[in-house]
Amino acid sequence: MKNTFKILMLVAGIIVMQACGPKKDNKTEAETSLVKKIPVLSVADRRAKFEKQRADRAERRRIEYEKLCKDTPSYTDAKGNLVYNKAESNPSFIGGNEAMMTYLKKNVKFPQDALDKQEEGLVYVDFVIEKNGTVREVEVTEQTNEDVDASFRSEAARVVASMPKWSPGRQNGKAVDVKYCVPISFEIQ
Repeated sequence: MKNTFKILMLVAGIIVMQACGPKKDNKTEAETSLVKKIPVLSVADRRAKFEKQRADRAERRRIEYEKLCKDTPSYTDAKGNLVYNKAESNPSFIGGNEAMMTYLKKNVKFPQDALDKQEEGLVYVDFVIEKNGTVREVEVTEQTNEDVDASFRSEAARVVASMPKWSPGRQNGKAVDVKYCVPISFEIQ
């Protein structure tokens, strides 16, 4: 009888514990593990969001660049070359900005995975234009690119690294190495 009483008390305790425990929804595990639906933005909303993001990043980048040029007008790279952050005459793409935009439009490939997800982005690519006009030290830093898809970053770096020669920057009338930055937009048309 003592054992029966202990068993009844144990069962009663378990029932009370279950009754007082957290309540479960009537949803199945499969229903609760579904991915949250991402709200679909209209084209106008998506465009407005992208333009705001572009303006915010451009302003942050401008402030960082001005501070860099003030604090460190030039530096010596790993190979011992003097590189200017801003020269008296900055480098220019041969043919001007319009020719550079044509080059970028022709050579940038929108990453398929980003297109499938309907993602857009703006990537700032930093690089050095050498005295002879060639592009080197291409990098996409975390600075102002922190939330940009990795596929956009690698595509932007690939395109900049394959650019033709530029007209070099000049300091005191001589061609010099100059650090430069180009923003590359990935927009769904």
